[in-house]
Amino acid sequence: MEYQATFGIDGGVSHGFGIVYSDYVREQKVIFADSHQVAYQNAMSMAGKFADDYLSNPDSGFTTVQLLSLRSPDEDISFDVSKSVVKRSWVDHVARIASLEDKIAREKAHFVNLLAFGS
Repeated sequence: MEYQATFGIDGGVSHGFGIVYSDYVREQKVIFADSHQVAYQNAMSMAGKFADDYLSNPDSGFTTVQLLSLRSPDEDISFDVSKSVVKRSWVDHVARIASLEDKIAREKAHFVNLLAFGS
């Protein structure tokens, strides 16, 4: 079944030059699931991805994503909006970048070994 999820994203936006401004956007996404519960879980997983991918709001130091609504073709799905929030701090973002850099370095080393020594 197809669901429509609406998210509020309180984060930051940069137009370059290292300056980040506070920003609030709404995103609407289609989610496919077999039940309301699975649709909610998928929506919250998507909220986590938004929180990972958007810059932090420079005023709060966080990226805050809230699931605002979830709708099936027939009805609005009931859930506690106040508990449907994912937050990431700028420290979380830095840690994620460092983790990705480590992963890239490991994969690069593995690739170099494959080139040098074969399989």
